[in-house]
Amino acid sequence: MIKNEYETQRLILRASAPDLAEAVADYCLRNRDFLQDTEPMRPETYYTEEDQRTFLEESQRLWEAGQEARFWIFRKDMSDRVIGLVALNNIVLSGFCSCFLSYKLDQQELRKGYALEGVGEVVRIAFQEMNLHRIEANIMPRNTPSLGLVKRLGFREEGLSPQYLRINGVWEDHIHMVLLNREWKEI
Repeated sequence: MIKNEYETQRLILRASAPDLAEAVADYCLRNRDFLQDTEPMRPETYYTEEDQRTFLEESQRLWEAGQEARFWIFRKDMSDRVIGLVALNNIVLSGFCSCFLSYKLDQQELRKGYALEGVGEVVRIAFQEMNLHRIEANIMPRNTPSLGLVKRLGFREEGLSPQYLRINGVWEDHIHMVLLNREWKEI
């Protein structure tokens, strides 16, 4: 069973919970314009504490069902302010033991190594604590910083998925990146 909170050298990773709604809504609002080109179109209500509380309640339900592990990132020196998110989505066990990785970081926290630190820890959790075999990340070709991040963690390109996700109202191509757990063991 994975924990609700992890610490790295500089970060705290907290699992989705309704009591994070104010901090998550603040993060979403602060980064609204910055994230617009890399996310689906959002209704105005998305940026409210009420909508985020509902979203976090659903995320917590998926966590409890073993279908998602969503961690909100906090700096240790600012433990009440969300600076990002790393999530393992659509977790499927049995013969698949796989998931999709997603992540995002506050515009003011770029190029400080926080994304690499947070994503690296969640990859460790996925492989060592959840015993997943495969993590997939789909990244738009123009998002070179994100492609660089997953490559640094050992992800390999498996191909291009044309018109894979609808981002900001446009069907965007994505590069399919994969990391295999070379130490996976049947338990």
